[in-house]
Amino acid sequence: MTLSPFIKRTITVAIGFPVVMLVVWFGDALGGLPLIVICAITSLVGLRELYLAFSKKDRAIHIIGYLATAAYFGMIFAVVNIEDVSWYWLLIALTVFIVTIQTCLVVFFKKLPISECITTIYGFLYVPFMLSFIVLVRMHDLGFYYVWLIFTATFGCDSFAYFVGSLFGKNKLKESPSPSKSVEGLIGGVIAATLIGAIYGLAVSHFSDYPENVQYMVLISAVISFVGALFSIVGDLAASAVKRHCEIKDFGSVFPGHGGVMDRIDSTIVVAPMVYLVMNVMVGIMGVLQ
Repeated sequence: MTLSPFIKRTITVAIGFPVVMLVVWFGDALGGLPLIVICAITSLVGLRELYLAFSKKDRAIHIIGYLATAAYFGMIFAVVNIEDVSWYWLLIALTVFIVTIQTCLVVFFKKLPISECITTIYGFLYVPFMLSFIVLVRMHDLGFYYVWLIFTATFGCDSFAYFVGSLFGKNKLKESPSPSKSVEGLIGGVIAATLIGAIYGLAVSHFSDYPENVQYMVLISAVISFVGALFSIVGDLAASAVKRHCEIKDFGSVFPGHGGVMDRIDSTIVVAPMVYLVMNVMVGIMGVLQ
């Protein structure tokens, strides 16, 4: 019996969504190990999909990207749990990774195309590095409250953009990587995601032990959601641009009816670092105003 794409997508979401929510909810358990491991595995799969999209086959240089991913998430675990390990070690790890690629370019000058070196570095920065901000947001002192905005901004914008665009979309993004999307849909998605964020902030303020007052939580959540929604659009269009450049329809087939890992997290990996940035800025500003 062959299942329709809609049923496949529904089953995938029904199984995957609760798992993701549970891992994020208990994200600080065991020093954040479960969340770090899930993000690391997701990064490795997504990274390979991206490498194959550009290079069409596995390359030896890509191994450095995979090893760097494992080491990077291991370093995050150490930073979170060992007092003597400072955040600057993450910068050192990134530096060592790039210098290693440069060294390979010199040693294998006649055998290693520079395009593969660029792809290896770009893939690491695009997937594991940016996805790691889910962990960094969750491990923040107030991360339990704000990490959910990564997902509400992403899925809220995407869902309502589709809904509004289907009903009212007239001005298509003809010169974009996704010409079927409409201006009306994108505006509707951003507005909806911002409202969802504000409602979430209001609910958290009333029904949790969040230490700030109501208006600050609502304002911070709305601003984070607004910025997150904008960059969820950027993430979606950027992934579409990559697929068009590589002449592929999907990055993979890991999720039935959804495509590959990169097809599912293309917006999330761009939203996560922006949520981390805006969260820290807004919390800092509100702390000064109090």
